[in-house]
Amino acid sequence: MPRTTNLARQLEALGGEVHGALEEVSVPMYVLDRAGKIRWLNDAAQALMPEATGKKFTEILAPDQVHPARRHFALRMLDRERFTDHETVLQTSDGGRHGIEISSVPLRKGQRIVGVFGVITAQRAAPTRRTPSVPAAALTPRQHEVLHLLGTGRTTQQMADQMSLSPETVRNHVRGVLVELGAQSRLEAVLIAHRQGLLEWPGELAD
Repeated sequence: MPRTTNLARQLEALGGEVHGALEEVSVPMYVLDRAGKIRWLNDAAQALMPEATGKKFTEILAPDQVHPARRHFALRMLDRERFTDHETVLQTSDGGRHGIEISSVPLRKGQRIVGVFGVITAQRAAPTRRTPSVPAAALTPRQHEVLHLLGTGRTTQQMADQMSLSPETVRNHVRGVLVELGAQSRLEAVLIAHRQGLLEWPGELAD
């Protein structure tokens, strides 16, 4: 019998209600939706992250943590990366840094991942980083070619013609580039690529 079913049966037998207990437990807990928006914080998490409910989780991270966090989140939502315990750094309202350790699991509806439930298992002071470094994305040769064409403003059809591929295949490569770079749009992918040194020339993205 699955553990979740057993838990539900035991709570029903006890007449207990778990949601209120989660609100009051002293360990910070949170729920993110598939878009990365913070949908719920228990009392302990709200004390740690005031007014964070409703924001994207990347809005409360230190700037040097945003790119890797966004990339890992995208891969996990696609079920292409395992959920593992990890560390990150929050940025406080006064610009300070607060290190945390997180343990998280996917929330599923059937086979589809619809969000994340997480627990902050440890907290510590984080050192100030004046020159944050962002790890370079590991793109395939095809993805590098697509990124280069995005940087020169090519449309999907223009890239398909130049690469002798179908438009759908090009779109798949573009999606791979966005996931690898942790970008939400083609324009953002180009901007991130410039920051990482993957593109060395100016270019504007065509619609």
